[in-house]
Amino acid sequence: MIIRNFRKGIILLAVIFHHGCFLSAQNVQLNINKNNASISNDRVAIIFDLSTGRYNGVDKVSGKVMIQDAWFRLDPGEVAWKDPEHKYKAEKIGSVHDKLGTGQKLRIWYMPVKGYDPHRFLDVTLYGDKDFVVLGWGVKNIHDYTIRVRHAEVLQQGLLFDGQIPRDSKVLRSGAGNERNVVEDTWEIDAHNGAMLTYQENTNQDARQTIVAGGLVYKEFAKSFLTHKGRIKEDMGLNKKQFEGEDPYITLSIWDPYGKEVGPGEIWESLDSYYLDFITIDPFDSLETYGQNLAKANDANPNAYDFPTLCGWMVSTKNLGEGMHINHSTALVDQMEKAKKSGILNYTLVALRLEPDYYCYGNQGDTQQGWWNDEYWSKYGALTEPYDSFKKFSNAIEKSGGMVFTYFQVSLPSNDFARKHPTWMINDDISLLHVDHPHHRPLVRYDYTNSDFQAYLLDMWKRLKEDGVIGIKFDYPETGWERNGGFDDKSYTTTAAYRKIFELSREGMGKDAFLHERNLGETNTPMLDCTIGIVDLQRVWWDASHFEPEMASKIGLRWFKQGKAFIYYPDGKSFYYNGEALPQVERRSFLTLIGLLSGRLELGTSFGSMTEEMQYDLSRIFPVLPNGQAFKPVDMFIGKDHPEIYTYDVNEDWKQVLLVNNDTENSTVLTPPLSGNQVTTGSFGLDENSEYYAFDFWNQKFLGIYKGSDTFKVELKPKEANVFSIHKVTGHPKIIGTNRHIMGGMMELSNISWSEKDKVLKFDSQLVKGETMKIFIALPSNMDYKKKKIEASNARVKVIENGDSLIVELNPKNTKAQNSTVSITF
Repeated sequence: MIIRNFRKGIILLAVIFHHGCFLSAQNVQLNINKNNASISNDRVAIIFDLSTGRYNGVDKVSGKVMIQDAWFRLDPGEVAWKDPEHKYKAEKIGSVHDKLGTGQKLRIWYMPVKGYDPHRFLDVTLYGDKDFVVLGWGVKNIHDYTIRVRHAEVLQQGLLFDGQIPRDSKVLRSGAGNERNVVEDTWEIDAHNGAMLTYQENTNQDARQTIVAGGLVYKEFAKSFLTHKGRIKEDMGLNKKQFEGEDPYITLSIWDPYGKEVGPGEIWESLDSYYLDFITIDPFDSLETYGQNLAKANDANPNAYDFPTLCGWMVSTKNLGEGMHINHSTALVDQMEKAKKSGILNYTLVALRLEPDYYCYGNQGDTQQGWWNDEYWSKYGALTEPYDSFKKFSNAIEKSGGMVFTYFQVSLPSNDFARKHPTWMINDDISLLHVDHPHHRPLVRYDYTNSDFQAYLLDMWKRLKEDGVIGIKFDYPETGWERNGGFDDKSYTTTAAYRKIFELSREGMGKDAFLHERNLGETNTPMLDCTIGIVDLQRVWWDASHFEPEMASKIGLRWFKQGKAFIYYPDGKSFYYNGEALPQVERRSFLTLIGLLSGRLELGTSFGSMTEEMQYDLSRIFPVLPNGQAFKPVDMFIGKDHPEIYTYDVNEDWKQVLLVNNDTENSTVLTPPLSGNQVTTGSFGLDENSEYYAFDFWNQKFLGIYKGSDTFKVELKPKEANVFSIHKVTGHPKIIGTNRHIMGGMMELSNISWSEKDKVLKFDSQLVKGETMKIFIALPSNMDYKKKKIEASNARVKVIENGDSLIVELNPKNTKAQNSTVSITF
């Protein structure tokens, strides 16, 4: 990419590096002189012109000015007034030591010389060994009255691509909740939270560039990413903007609909910041690095839902479940007994969710909501004799080996509760309590900033924890998004008040509680990442017990955040449809996709209705994948709304590959290449000069050896998803799969080793009571297997020879699950 001001950018760098004064920490240079200021490390530089306040983002490795002539603007409003004249000043804040590393911070002051704007500052932080930039901001209120700041464009209308439109541009929004996120063939996008833009240059068709930017620290504000053609002429709110001109621009914003109050004379530094990476070329790497840093900056480590959750409400509905009324404590205790007898606890724990969801229509607006105690949960039918308290209910479930989850409506207060506590409502106002309304659009709502209400909630959460409840589903969270404020505590923004809902629950229930945000964007509420580090789980779909391709792709295209920032899931799923059992291929497919892409399975089928075959398939996905890594949609850039090829690196010689037929009516043949550039080919990313064993999990079949230069040809039935283990051929016997877990040995086998000297293959296997474990081993062509010796502790062992492979069958010697150490001498 040749930039219009490329020469100017390089000359400017040379001048300030030669004549300026420096601070250095971890290889970060910070320079200020009369006309310019800069901060840089070995790879990236941000350079300010102190006569205009505009700044460039420079890739120092290539010498390219990636973002040019950006500015920092505060509260543009709907119709932008003419900006007053400004003065600019640079300030060295100095060394930074935080969760992301050690670096330096440069502050640039924007000081209007007339009008009503406050002084504001833009903070730029660089780390010595990182390729990304962190943009922060703050305000000095120079007036004698309180102001409220709502919208900071920390990078406002930075010029992209030297004004030219590049080739093969693709964008992907970061995605939250039920928001649709697909790869789009354009460079223009208007996205909450953040986005990725990747493209090829017109001037160098082999050169790829990628920009990934999004919210970093979340405390009081939301974030947005906008790339647009033409300068913004008018902003009319509600995402309605008018543009003029043809040049391409990028704008990165930190915003809140109500805003933050800043008192007279106060210097306020925002805790919220923005992440920007225009250095990392590979879009997969860039997104994954962003996800890692997003999680790190917000102390996110979502609790893994390493168990199925039976939803009492879903089973009770006819259209989603079975129409069997089990959404009360007594029936769920019975379900737990059935689960225990079924043997599912040999594989995984089980959670049961009781949903006290008596709505406003039944009793003139009076419900359980707000009261949140055993008396009212019993009054409206959730807690029933003999389990008429959460303590009794939880004790009974725990006795059978289960866990108790329950359900809260975020801001749908019972009328009688609001009448008793009017000052706990927004604006202390219950004047519209008499007005009929849909249940999810209440006219009277809680004020989560009220200190008395907060104390009440905290006591309630602690009580529920003591009673044995460990998981909460927050329904209708949109009702807690107060655009217009009305808070008792004026220091809160809309975003901060929304976060407080979940913070109180986390504080009261502890770090091990499972918190679930049903983030569906109802009533035009933005779907945001702002609860990161507090909630564990976000839902990505409306009420639905079926499965369709976009449910998987919404999760899969957020793989860089999945299991790091949040866990995503597509609502509960049933093994039946209209009373008929789903075909095996459909059942296994949704279990595969949910098990590997999401890791959270919610059931709309009762344990009493689950067949042995259903339970067997269900048990293959537990335990779930550990946090920190997710299946990557490697074909996301080759023209598909819904990816069909996902890979997971178990180690340098082993990949798990998930293949999906998104056609719901026709079979298809997929032919992904084993090697090649993943961005352009959607390959597995293997070495073209090596050979690989392939094993089909659901069909329990060794598929033979592939060259790294081959394509992997497989036919999939309509709606089918299957997973394959791909192991590098290394010249000695190699475990290539099992029948126990869908990850083919990653979860149930450990300490795998080969001794070339002794010709011994050893491994430990975790056996399950009552089940035969099968371990498939591929043999090199020169191996004489007949000279074998096999030993297995705590298990009976059987070997089945199958030409170029063998199957080792292990059965526990007693009724308890056992670990077995297996040694095979060749």
